[in-house]
Amino acid sequence: MHRNIFSLVCILGLPLAACDSGAPTPEPVAFTAAPLVLEGVWERAEVLLDSGPDAGIHLLDVQPSIYIFAKTHYGVAAVEGFAPRPYLSEEPTDAERGRALIPYLGEMGAYTNVDGKLKLAPIVTKDPAETDGETTREFDVVWDGIDVWLNSAATDGGSVKVRLTRVDQDMALATPDAQRLAGVWRRAEMVIGAGPDAGTHKDDAQPGFYIFTPRAFIGTYVSSFVPRPLLGSAPTDEAWGANYQSFVSFGGAYTLRDDVLVLRATVSQNPNTMLGRPFQAIDVKWEGEDVWFIYRNSAGVENRTRLVRVAD
Repeated sequence: MHRNIFSLVCILGLPLAACDSGAPTPEPVAFTAAPLVLEGVWERAEVLLDSGPDAGIHLLDVQPSIYIFAKTHYGVAAVEGFAPRPYLSEEPTDAERGRALIPYLGEMGAYTNVDGKLKLAPIVTKDPAETDGETTREFDVVWDGIDVWLNSAATDGGSVKVRLTRVDQDMALATPDAQRLAGVWRRAEMVIGAGPDAGTHKDDAQPGFYIFTPRAFIGTYVSSFVPRPLLGSAPTDEAWGANYQSFVSFGGAYTLRDDVLVLRATVSQNPNTMLGRPFQAIDVKWEGEDVWFIYRNSAGVENRTRLVRVAD
């Protein structure tokens, strides 16, 4: 009877003294805080603006985004503003494409993070003028628990504060193939199967990069084989739309099994591909330390892209 009362007291969660069996109390488990480093995958969770027509706190209307920081390289794919973009029509005009591209931020490059000052140096981005090797973006880095704020000045003299929250990227959940693909890659060679650009392109290949973590990716590149013209100081929607045609940028999740890569865009320059459907399958072929992406376009023509790993 006494034993039953003792068990009932413990089950009901009464003070420990009531359940003391004479055994020593175990020491509390010590937890080690995660290091405050930018390396990893992030998404926007909150935006604070102190000026302009959208001034205030934005939470529920923050649009999709993905940030990936490797050791020295970064990628960003994000829809700016606070309203979803309209889908493109089946045969969009340059003006339609331009209006979809203007609020889209897609870029990849190198970064430094020293003494709470983050400096981004884009190598490829939607505006050709910003790939001059001199353009940089600077942010104050402020840690808020395990989240991080990237604070910068707005063009109107106010400030923009963006809170990023980390996206889980447990290496244990990745396939061995995905672990092999993880890293920073540069588009080094394209082989076009047919059409006006048919043939092998190396020296005329325009800037392009991928960053793969074990479970996420960002790809941003110029798909043409000539440098893009500068847009000028006040580009029209049509000018942006013409630029859209040769600029490709998207990011999200992926799977890689049995040398077949399937990309699923969380965010893309093209709003029509942000519907949760995967892109077409891409065959992956390793050639030494390089990797080929092999795919067929909508006309059934096979194209190949060779990626070279970038020292990070």
